[in-house]
Amino acid sequence: LNAKLQMILDFIESEPEITVTHFVADKKKSGGAYVKHTGVIKKIDEYERVVVFTDKTSIPIDNIYEINSALFSSLE
Repeated sequence: LNAKLQMILDFIESEPEITVTHFVADKKKSGGAYVKHTGVIKKIDEYERVVVFTDKTSIPIDNIYEINSALFSSLE
């Protein structure tokens, strides 16, 4: 994940579309679900440890399970 986040930072100006699978805790009981969010990343806030999308969605880096994008085809 760190290599992918770094690659996103390197190419953030080209606004690549990214799909992030992340864990969302259930607010009423223990547990939760894995949810996918697709969009363009606006910034990666390393101090707050969140990924912020252009649609204002904010995902904690610690909750990210997987990141997919055509950008990573060279890594696979």
